[in-house]
Amino acid sequence: MKQKRYVRGRALRGRLLRKQAWKQKWRKKGECFGGGGATVTIKESCFLNEQFDHWAPQCPQPVSEEDTDPAGPELLVPAPQPVPGVPSLASTMLPLYSLGPSGQLAETPAEVFQALEQLGHQAFRPGQERAVMRILSGISTLLVLPTGAGKSLCYQLPALLYARRSPCLTLVISPLLSLMDDQVSGLPPCLKAACIHSGMTRKQRESVLQKVRAAQVHVLMLTPEALVGAGGLPPTTQLPPVAFACIDEVHCLSQWSHNFRPCYLRVCRVLRERMGVHCFLGLTATATRRTAGDVAQHLAVDEEPGLHGPAPVPANLHLSVSMDRDTDQALLTLLQGERFRNLDSIIIYCNRREDTERIAALLRTCLHAAQGPGPGGRAPKTMAEAYHAGMCGRERQRVQQAFMQGQLRVVVATVAFGMGLDRPDVRAVLHLGLPPSFESYVQAVGRAGRDGQPAHCHLFLQPQGEDLRELRRHVHANGTDFLAVKRLVQRVFPACTCTCTRPSPEQEGAMGGERLVPKYPPEEAEQLGVHQAAPGPRRTCVGHERALPVQLTVQALDMPEEAIETLLCYLELHPCHWLELLATTYIHCRLSCPGGPAQLQALAHRCPPLAACLAQRLLEDPGQGSSSVEFDMVKLVDSMGWELASVRRALCQLQWDHEPRTGVRRRTGVLVEFTELAFHLRSPGDLTAEEKDQICDFLYGRVQARERQALARLRRTFQAFHSVAFPSCGPCLEQQDDERSTRLKDLLGCYFEEVEEEAQGPGGMEDTQGPEPGQARLQDWEDQVRCDIRQFLFLRPEEKFSGRAVARIFHGIGSPCYPAQVYGQDRRFWRKYLNLSFHALVRLATEELLQVAR
Repeated sequence: MKQKRYVRGRALRGRLLRKQAWKQKWRKKGECFGGGGATVTIKESCFLNEQFDHWAPQCPQPVSEEDTDPAGPELLVPAPQPVPGVPSLASTMLPLYSLGPSGQLAETPAEVFQALEQLGHQAFRPGQERAVMRILSGISTLLVLPTGAGKSLCYQLPALLYARRSPCLTLVISPLLSLMDDQVSGLPPCLKAACIHSGMTRKQRESVLQKVRAAQVHVLMLTPEALVGAGGLPPTTQLPPVAFACIDEVHCLSQWSHNFRPCYLRVCRVLRERMGVHCFLGLTATATRRTAGDVAQHLAVDEEPGLHGPAPVPANLHLSVSMDRDTDQALLTLLQGERFRNLDSIIIYCNRREDTERIAALLRTCLHAAQGPGPGGRAPKTMAEAYHAGMCGRERQRVQQAFMQGQLRVVVATVAFGMGLDRPDVRAVLHLGLPPSFESYVQAVGRAGRDGQPAHCHLFLQPQGEDLRELRRHVHANGTDFLAVKRLVQRVFPACTCTCTRPSPEQEGAMGGERLVPKYPPEEAEQLGVHQAAPGPRRTCVGHERALPVQLTVQALDMPEEAIETLLCYLELHPCHWLELLATTYIHCRLSCPGGPAQLQALAHRCPPLAACLAQRLLEDPGQGSSSVEFDMVKLVDSMGWELASVRRALCQLQWDHEPRTGVRRRTGVLVEFTELAFHLRSPGDLTAEEKDQICDFLYGRVQARERQALARLRRTFQAFHSVAFPSCGPCLEQQDDERSTRLKDLLGCYFEEVEEEAQGPGGMEDTQGPEPGQARLQDWEDQVRCDIRQFLFLRPEEKFSGRAVARIFHGIGSPCYPAQVYGQDRRFWRKYLNLSFHALVRLATEELLQVAR
């Protein structure tokens, strides 16, 4: 029976209740969008500016500041190279404390310790106090501390003290998009924080920017894409002065790190040139000496030994490794042993998403009766759940909240779980398979035992090297051929007929400013084709703006977008500074006029970009007029010497017109669309053939060196864990082995303290040291491999394969032109020879292709 409910007064039920809900829905739509039907009384005008010719979605008022300013001919004065310099800020933030006569830091004053207590801490941890005082003294700092060692305090405390003195802003650049909202909510109440990222709506971004302009935000968190992209932040004249900028995961800035991200290079440039930032704080937990030196050079940091924290692995972590034939059964045995039986919060990392689902189901099935007590003495509600990037955001949030609240004992996850995790009592971290690098392993185990209590970490190695094969696939996926590199160079440096004269040194400084370019050691420069002493001849061409459509370039080169952007960044980092990489932009513009050719001609009189476009089209095709026009904006601005932002602004203004009497803006009916995302860069067009060959050799040498370096890291990682591994997990069930744990910690410490890595020969490790661990000898398989290659080429005669493309298919590596969704369906060839050397497969496939072409 239905439960009977009683209400006080008159209540609507049934049809009347549904009608009331329907009215409320349409009333809310009318308030938000200006519509809703004739049965609901609403305002027929835009609720933003009270005009009656449009609704809120078409209102120009919420557009970013760069589009709202009137664009006239005066903004389109030809400029040779319009690169912005450091803007003049309304006020410059001075350091809180001055340096001593010899440049030493001042003694830590009492107000710093008072602010430390206000943030909930009683004392500084190692490395924190010196980093905080350097930032408060206006000195850029690079801080390398283990995971969970309190790196966040090093920007929270200076941000609080700077905000107390005067209204200012602290910028925090973080790549953790999915956890940025949690980081903002986890800040102390005395710090007002906000974030801007691509997951926010336009209204949310405007609300945050309004608070920032009003100096109601102390800490503003941004993703690199939000800062670098067009319209990320308003002009600096509309913002409070920036005290300093903190860059989290700063190792992504170094091209020598294990996780180089090209967008980080543009972050530093934007912060310096557009935001006027002079003080930087770089935070990372995974940086070798070589990576730290490269990052310090980019940030203009004087690296000091005191800024490197303690050992990469805390002393309270007990490490162990085993090589079991049946990993699933070994995991169940380990979790039921005395060492792990009573641990209530465990993270298990897998290298593949499908393994997380399988292991979680296995644990729920086999360990349902062996649950340990929870934090409050009660058992968790759930034994194990999977977590990976393929799950929806709501499901991932549910799993993470259940683990944080103690309702979930085991999380089986990929590396997507744990970044930004703030749970101090994680008691165990397990790895099912070889981690991709020492950095990844240290970051993962650092999430255990943050409360200082003993924690246990165990790694299951596969004795036949199957996990090493999977990781090697990811390394080869980032490689490319010399022919693809040459095609890219031809697209980036097309020949021009430029007659401009070379600018003066003052103009050259205004074009790019002083750039911190990394210096290579002599032997490394010789290996990569870098000639640092020769600046190159004086050029006639000062550079042209170019646009490479992303999709077309990806398909033409058979390379991912990230790989192409990385190669372009290598050319920008070259001592000769071959090009300047700008932010990606939409280059194709389509303009349609409902009034026909007459309206198009009328608009050209007040819009110089449109007039120039119509003039160029008239010269190319002197036919009848049209009511629409399409053109490439980058080619237009390059030929006319204009700024791309000004041209875009002027074209957007064609959609609006001013009433001559009232001055109210009304829509003209003109439709302006921007499509086709492209790489945007500035490069010279008068390079000689020898210089282009030098660039090709440099890029291909860099790609090969990076591949050899990644393979060497994998081999060294495998050998280090293999040297301390038990034959099975039996000795690890009852108690830990302190001697092997200490040996593994020493190996990790030596790796992070090394300045130079072991150099590899030009032929790679496979040619000089025989097959890699987990690989078979090619001589035993060569005849069969050649037969399969010929059969594969016979079945697909219409495809134009290269040797690398065939080797990728036999290793199960997808590419833009040969996706795994298509070629992975044929199991006769896909991943068939994963046990053989990739470069040997490339050589055999190239020989067979040459035989077929004869």
